[in-house]
Amino acid sequence: MPRVLRFVAAALSALLLTQCALGPSRHRIASPRGDRLLSLGYEALALQKSPGDTRYSGEFLVNGAEVRFLIDSGANNTDLDYELATSFGITPEKSIKVISRGALGRPVTSRIGRGTLGAGPVTATPFPFMLASAPQRHTATSRYDGQMGLDALSGLAALVDLQTGQLWIPGPRAKNAKHDIKALELREGLGFDALRLRKAGHLPHLLVECSYAGHRLTWVVDTGAEVTVMASESVAKLGIKTSPSRSKIIDASGDRAPVRTAILKNVVFGRLVVSEFQVAATPLATIRRTFRDRFDRPVDGIIGMDFLEESSALLDTASKILYVGDPPRSRLN
Repeated sequence: MPRVLRFVAAALSALLLTQCALGPSRHRIASPRGDRLLSLGYEALALQKSPGDTRYSGEFLVNGAEVRFLIDSGANNTDLDYELATSFGITPEKSIKVISRGALGRPVTSRIGRGTLGAGPVTATPFPFMLASAPQRHTATSRYDGQMGLDALSGLAALVDLQTGQLWIPGPRAKNAKHDIKALELREGLGFDALRLRKAGHLPHLLVECSYAGHRLTWVVDTGAEVTVMASESVAKLGIKTSPSRSKIIDASGDRAPVRTAILKNVVFGRLVVSEFQVAATPLATIRRTFRDRFDRPVDGIIGMDFLEESSALLDTASKILYVGDPPRSRLN
């Protein structure tokens, strides 16, 4: 049951984004939401799932060479394998060292290396990749060449469609990409409801709020997490019963932790009511120390791919919006 949540403290230069016709497969799965995005000038890039993994990854171009990135909204930056990056001609900046941590707290040291990132119809250059050597043990991302984090997803104004497994990128016809790429902002016809996301304090990670039994809960939105994880600290505070589980979490550094299973009833996300919400419960001390909500409370957990897929979510990190559910037919025109 792998998952990842990364946070990085580093100042990175802005992206220079230019339109050009390059990139991997553009195969599109038809849907009313997809038709609406096509009308807005977006183009679809097909995503895939690796065997035994419920998360999505995609093929992108780094300095013209194909790589496979995990789509990871729980990561601040876009990571690339150190040895692979240098083989593509990317030179690490020795003077800058970046420390990131897995969800369970172990530090990971990276270097910054600048190159070219191609995603569908868009090229970003110079793009700052985080370079780290491949770990000696299995981690939440070790089966991939790296992970595409919030810097790329937001900088490209990309939309992650968990309903159809597609990454939508603004094409030359998109109004939000005429001169430079801007956030799409709120649009009708993309979901049953649009949940506003908030930054985790001074960090770029995005939080979604819900209501449960009269309590406000906040979660980090993480497409790099296979399942939703609730901090055992919050579980205990709310008096939620748990049951044993044979599963363990594996974070970005390869650390493992046991989990228990909890079921929450009638959890409300905007206009969406989840009658039965199953979560994995485990201590998240590092996450809670680092990520705070708008009331300076520690976050309660991590929203993972189980919720995002089941709610037919469309994640717009640049606009800080999570669309959930199918759009009402009256709004499709």
